[in-house]
Amino acid sequence: MKVQSFLSSVPLLSLLCSQALGYTWPSWTDELEDIMYLQSGMLRRGFHDGVSPCTFSSSRSPFRHGAAEWLRTAFHDAITHDQSTGKGGLDASLMYEMDRKENTGSLGLNATFGFFTNYQSSRASMADLLALGVFTSVKECGGPDVPFRAGRTDATGAGETGVPEPTTDLDTTKAQFAKAGFSTADMIAMVACGHSLGGVHGNDFPEITGNNSEASFPQFDGTTGKFDNAVATEYFAGNTTNVLVVGPHDTNSDMRVFTADNNATMRTLTDSNTFRTTCASILQRMIDTVPSSVTLTDPFQPIEVKPMAVKFSVTNSTTVRFEGYIRIRITQRQGTPPQQVTLAYKDRTGAQCETCKINARMSTFQGGQGLGFGESFQFYEFGVDLPSSTSISSFTIQYNDELHDNGGNGFPIRSEILAQPAQSCTVNATDMTIVAAVRNDRTSLPTYANLFVKQFTTGIVGAAIETRKVELTSTGKVLGDYTFFSGSTQVGQRSAFTQYDLVNGDVTVEFVSTALFQSTCPALPSS
Repeated sequence: MKVQSFLSSVPLLSLLCSQALGYTWPSWTDELEDIMYLQSGMLRRGFHDGVSPCTFSSSRSPFRHGAAEWLRTAFHDAITHDQSTGKGGLDASLMYEMDRKENTGSLGLNATFGFFTNYQSSRASMADLLALGVFTSVKECGGPDVPFRAGRTDATGAGETGVPEPTTDLDTTKAQFAKAGFSTADMIAMVACGHSLGGVHGNDFPEITGNNSEASFPQFDGTTGKFDNAVATEYFAGNTTNVLVVGPHDTNSDMRVFTADNNATMRTLTDSNTFRTTCASILQRMIDTVPSSVTLTDPFQPIEVKPMAVKFSVTNSTTVRFEGYIRIRITQRQGTPPQQVTLAYKDRTGAQCETCKINARMSTFQGGQGLGFGESFQFYEFGVDLPSSTSISSFTIQYNDELHDNGGNGFPIRSEILAQPAQSCTVNATDMTIVAAVRNDRTSLPTYANLFVKQFTTGIVGAAIETRKVELTSTGKVLGDYTFFSGSTQVGQRSAFTQYDLVNGDVTVEFVSTALFQSTCPALPSS
């Protein structure tokens, strides 16, 4: 993102991080960035709801610990990586591996997948959500930032075996970690960091806890609901509650792991700062353990300026409606946010004029702000009718002394094909009709929608995302510069709210939501 200052004496250091990452809008990572940072307030995604407060579990059992379950799920999925072949790692194959003894305790694993399914999409793979779950659970429990990168793809079936169990001997455990690319010191750190939260469930491991009831849930340390180094300090103090250290000899897996280098690594973790930096590093390495075919992005940083929920549609024979939000990061800004943001736009030919400006006013719903993990964002909303004959092709964003031009090319808007949610519908949550408006000079080009449908398999918690091509054909209805096209398909009820891409020749409008579709199919506009 290119940032210009009209007052050269005003520093814009807070804007440089997104510029350095080379972010341009729109990006396929926008969805994950929203999920990561918009936890409360306006346009909240609420991803942390499953682990907030830290002791909460979305399974609503007082004897479950959601944050610990999210960590455990990611570990079980990642640790079966084979570094020599490049296979396995964090790819969500665990969804298909719940019948394995090494994954005993599937209630917590399935609860994690069940919660993440609500966020799974063509732009948020289950594997990426597992990684984001590690960042979220650690952060929600007061731990360090675990850098998050995106780009993981989901497996379509079961993968490698090799999750260490409480009864696994030390040599085998070390070999399993080594196979995944981790040293003995890495192994010790990963187990200690992972066991800063949670405990052992008696209904899963009665041979360890001595009680098979749901209420039998001895914690790994005495600071329940807090990501800290008590798992290490209590270990050396001799007052640990960790039953994998002081429980039955055959299942003392943590004791075997912790003493694998004569306690050298564990001693370093008794320093709280060392614990935090070590955990941030090893947990990042864990979630970045992916199949060799996967390329991950740079670590995410909050985007400074981002258009959101932008909608562009035909309203009548002479005008198009352009509306949406501008989100500005205000975390490190001094003083109050700007009262108004201006969008200076170019028409569809690329020409700009003095009057080609749109004012976006500060949103007021829920204070107009979004919050998450120490980050704050101010929202500005806009909605204007533009002449369909001239329309819009791009815009820049201006406020105070700043100009944001999306890397020099402006924020692009496509006018060749427009989504028409007001005329689209999903009847009985299964029968979907997608309507689009195609510019008259492009009606002879192939036009269709790529609809992203969640496919569920009996016995598997989680979904596979199927791309379904829905042909769109002309309805014969013409409004001014646009002709209406439509196409229909059937979806499962759990895909009633999904996304699709609109394609017209060489132009694609991506990731359009069906959330605004009508429950009955309305007539096309008459004028």
